[in-house]
Amino acid sequence: MKHGKGVSVMKWLFFILLFLVLFFLLIMITKLTILIEANHSQDDDRIKVRFSIWFGLIRYTIKIPMVAVDKETPSIVYNKEQPDLPKNEKKKKKKFSIKNVVANIQDTNEILHRVVDMIPILKSFLKKISISKFEWHSHIGVGDAAQTGIITGLGWSIKGVITGMMSNYLTLKTHPDYSITPSFQVPISETRLKCMIHFRIGHAMMAGIKAIRRWRGGMPKFKSPTLSKLDKADSDRKSI
Repeated sequence: MKHGKGVSVMKWLFFILLFLVLFFLLIMITKLTILIEANHSQDDDRIKVRFSIWFGLIRYTIKIPMVAVDKETPSIVYNKEQPDLPKNEKKKKKKFSIKNVVANIQDTNEILHRVVDMIPILKSFLKKISISKFEWHSHIGVGDAAQTGIITGLGWSIKGVITGMMSNYLTLKTHPDYSITPSFQVPISETRLKCMIHFRIGHAMMAGIKAIRRWRGGMPKFKSPTLSKLDKADSDRKSI
């Protein structure tokens, strides 16, 4: 009797394990579709990103709010030391020396070395990303014909460079549809972007595993004081 129960339990464990393996393989070969829609019309800005798998059976949409610009104060805000504040509230002066410059250069080289190691992995993954739809139409005008012409030419150059990079690094399954319509008399700023990309979840997972393996040794040991604090904070977070 006990032997029969043991066999039954083993069968259930086998079926559960088989189900988990098959489910994992299904996720690996599942193609993720991402639809990006961005609309800009004067002061109305909207960005929507929709993720879907299994022909839209499961989908999730993210609406990204845009930050409105204060028209009354179109300036950059920065902190400034106030001379009339008490001494204990004034900002402390930071020392700057050649040693700091050398440390920053060494840290930059360390970061660049790590980034360069990731480039082959990134290129390999990007080639597995396909684009089935790309539409980007703009309507631009600043109220002056000469300036509008310059901006329109610059916009065509930017869009040409972006689509060229897409064709080099990604797999295009459609011809990019983009345009710029100038408005020489009426100031206007409108842009509509729609992009649909596809890739298999397994390819993204493999790229992530390769990146983790390539990023061996954990965080680089920074020499500049600022980055050293970030490194120490990351180490303390992992130890908790």
